[in-house]
Amino acid sequence: MSAHRNQSSMIATAWFLAGLGAIPFLAMAVAAVISPAFAAAHLGGETAFLGYGAVILSFMGGVRWGRALTLDQPARAAEQMILSVAPSLAAWLALLIDRPWSLLLLAAGFALQAAWDFKSAGTGLLPTWFGRLRLTISAIVIASIGLVLLA
Repeated sequence: MSAHRNQSSMIATAWFLAGLGAIPFLAMAVAAVISPAFAAAHLGGETAFLGYGAVILSFMGGVRWGRALTLDQPARAAEQMILSVAPSLAAWLALLIDRPWSLLLLAAGFALQAAWDFKSAGTGLLPTWFGRLRLTISAIVIASIGLVLLA
């Protein structure tokens, strides 16, 4: 029972922290739509939004790198490590290119990462709950990117 309780606590913590991580996306996106001047003056505007998106997309690649380190199959681990670098490279490129491509690249990066995580959860490489978490949070992030694109 204690192991189940610990697992439930870890899952709840992951959902809570992922939700907290989505707040800056939502706050900056809503501010960009309602008051672009406020968003620029007090929240860093689109530069801050892109920067935060790049950091979080890179973090998601790091999650996959960490998972790869625990695999017993060296070839599969190497493949996962190589793929886990792609989100950081996409995020970096998003910081270098102009709007709207920068935002579209971030959206594509989050969508592809979510699809990869969800598929991996379905095959047992990642926990099932993590796949659902990634789809949910990625939908919020991608919707926020969409709002910023419209602003």
